[in-house]
Amino acid sequence: MWTDLIYDYGAYVAIFLLFLLMVLSVPVFVSMGLAAFMASLLLEDPFQVFRNFINISWQGASIFELVALPLFILTGTIMQRTDAGRDLFEVTKAWAGSVPNSLGVSTILACGIFAAISGSSIATAATVGLVAIPLLTKEGYGEARAGGFVAGGGTLGIIIPPSIPLILYGVITETSIGQLFIAGVVPGVIMLGLFTLYVLMSRPRIKTEYKVPMRRRLTITASSFGVVLLPVVIIVAIYTGIFSPTEVGALSVIYVTVLGLVQGRLNVAKLLGAAESATATTAMLIMLIVFGQYFAHFLTFEQIPQQIAAAIVENATGVWAVTLMILAYIVMGMFLESAAMLLISIPIFFPVAEQIGMHPLTFGIFAAISMEIAQISPPIGVNLFTIHGISGIRLSRLARGAAPFLLIQIAMLYLVYFFPQIVLWLPMSMH
Repeated sequence: MWTDLIYDYGAYVAIFLLFLLMVLSVPVFVSMGLAAFMASLLLEDPFQVFRNFINISWQGASIFELVALPLFILTGTIMQRTDAGRDLFEVTKAWAGSVPNSLGVSTILACGIFAAISGSSIATAATVGLVAIPLLTKEGYGEARAGGFVAGGGTLGIIIPPSIPLILYGVITETSIGQLFIAGVVPGVIMLGLFTLYVLMSRPRIKTEYKVPMRRRLTITASSFGVVLLPVVIIVAIYTGIFSPTEVGALSVIYVTVLGLVQGRLNVAKLLGAAESATATTAMLIMLIVFGQYFAHFLTFEQIPQQIAAAIVENATGVWAVTLMILAYIVMGMFLESAAMLLISIPIFFPVAEQIGMHPLTFGIFAAISMEIAQISPPIGVNLFTIHGISGIRLSRLARGAAPFLLIQIAMLYLVYFFPQIVLWLPMSMH
């Protein structure tokens, strides 16, 4: 009897162990590996369990597409150490000029451009936040709005290419990473526009005006042209098929290194520091991928994703199934770091998306936007903690300031579902 119960509910034992270990503050990648391994011991011969663990872990770590991961992370860390955030903010501030809430608009635009360089939400929030938050609070936006603008704008790093989470999604689902990058362009621009519109309307017009002469604007832009040009180069190179995402990652590292040396802002010590930071981040993500793949393989072997997909589709179709997924992502985002949430949820919800007719590219962008929500969802939204760390603003105020951006992202999820062509048009036109 007990044997039959174990065989019937082995996967649920693994899920229970996963969340128990995470509650006990065991690192997420260790929790995923241990939960699947211990549950497997209840179902299979120990020798077979060990062999499966080694084979699946090796397969997860030896995926060629993962080479792009450390390259884009290193690009972002080098840009952080060469004051790229300050350059971008000066450019966007000059061009925002005297529009209402121009500093807020400048912050969102700077976040969007830096996101298209680093591919990291945390790096975007930290780099732009160091420059923007003191100026925003000085001008009277208040801590909640100032921090909220950077927290919300920082999430653009997840959807605007190159995006590290989209690389993870592509690896998990075997979807083209190049097409995923291009699929994120139009939704990313739309979200950037919606964020900017909210900032424009968020409070009465600021009386301080920044009437920058055209000559001065051009001078500021020319001095930072190398930084501003990189996102365009990345997107065009991938869209035209001249370079693969991995090759673009390597070229980005070379580009920002040479740019930093020419500007006199990068030296050997800073370069080594950037490499050390990128190595630590990459190691963490690789461990998440390896053990996430192992956990997902166990769940798939036990037919859990298929059972959940069937249960959702039987009880809710179309928009209601999407609503259930959105609610699940919001709840998970309150307790899980975004990369961990992606690795746990994709094996479960990808079959649901297929059942309701969502294209893999559409669901990839849907999942990326869901991760954006996790970045600013209290109590453990990582962007909120990042900005709290650099500014000292209370987490409750940051959460209040970021709430409108969270609502915009939820609306964007429905927009992606009802109008999938905003995701599919550009990648389907690739050469």
